[in-house]
Amino acid sequence: MESLAHYLQALADCDHSNYGLSIARLQLAEVLGKDAVRTAQMIPNNPSTNSNLSIDAGPGLVQITKRHLGLVHEKLSELAKDNDYIYHQNIPSESAIPNIPKMPAAKAIPVQELYQGQDINRIIGPDIFQKIVPMSVTESASLYDEEKAKLVRAETEKVDLANAEMVAALDYLKLPHSLKLLKNGFADGIDVADEFRDWCADMASKPESMENTFTGLKTNKRKIKEILEASAKSLEQEELVCEKMRAKYLDEWTQQPSSRLTQTLRSDIRSYQEAITAAVNSDNQLWTQYKVVANDMKDMIQAGQKADEGAVDQLWNSKAGNPNFDQANGRDGGETLLDVDDGEGGPTVMEQIERVEDLLKKLNLIKRERAQVLKDLKDIVSISLRVCEGSELILYAGS
Repeated sequence: MESLAHYLQALADCDHSNYGLSIARLQLAEVLGKDAVRTAQMIPNNPSTNSNLSIDAGPGLVQITKRHLGLVHEKLSELAKDNDYIYHQNIPSESAIPNIPKMPAAKAIPVQELYQGQDINRIIGPDIFQKIVPMSVTESASLYDEEKAKLVRAETEKVDLANAEMVAALDYLKLPHSLKLLKNGFADGIDVADEFRDWCADMASKPESMENTFTGLKTNKRKIKEILEASAKSLEQEELVCEKMRAKYLDEWTQQPSSRLTQTLRSDIRSYQEAITAAVNSDNQLWTQYKVVANDMKDMIQAGQKADEGAVDQLWNSKAGNPNFDQANGRDGGETLLDVDDGEGGPTVMEQIERVEDLLKKLNLIKRERAQVLKDLKDIVSISLRVCEGSELILYAGS
């Protein structure tokens, strides 16, 4: 059996082009085969009944071992001749021959060899991996999609920012409501705004002057500031006394340091002082603005205090931009600011209004074009993304 094993392994080595090792194994198989023949010849022709051998067991084993020895000798002569004339591989010694590896339990047979001459696709069905997209293609498509999304998001943010700035600017300029007021108000007489009437009535109900209000604020701020300064001084005095007593009585003084206990109070005092400083700055700004409109506010108080509603109308027309309004008769002087020419060859008010209207139309047109361009960009990005994914899948399928 060992000779047969080396013989079969020699055939396997020959298939793997290991001719030198194959010859060495055949030589070893030949030696073991001769020993097997001699062992078979020693079996008696009439074996005992206890050996469980038949009468022809000995001659049969001799025949089998001789036939095997003949196959080994024939293959050895063939390989030795081929190696001498063709391969010229070194023949290892008997001690250098590696052990016979374990034979695999099964051998893979290609489907094409198993079903030669038949329709393989009809037998095994379609390839289940045909529609699976490789991970590299999926990652590339995902990165491409993310870049497209970044581009669309960036452009969308720019469009939203531009629209918001446009709305904020127009709202600050009170457009286009101001144009309607200028075009229709001067020609037909400017209607008194309800908000202006409420302002006049509210200010008339509280005739106290703003000077008194600001004076009261200054007095209150001075009092609060004095209280905060006195509180801070008291805390410092208390801390000083505490530390003196601690230095005097040493360990017998068990009161905790005042700085730790009054830390929150000191922080609150600083916060209140900073708030007062900010309030002073705000009041100064308000006082500066009040001095600019002080006369107008006095006129509004006087108009609101009068029982005649026409006083509010007269004040509105005189302050709303119609200097030719005749307050005595309550009517226009016959000419409005729309018709006034400054004499320097500049555009009239109506021409300026028409120019502003043209600019507003251009702004609205730009807004619509911006929205349309963004929509076209989104469509192009979507189409290019589908084309890119399709081309990658086609390239993968072709490969």
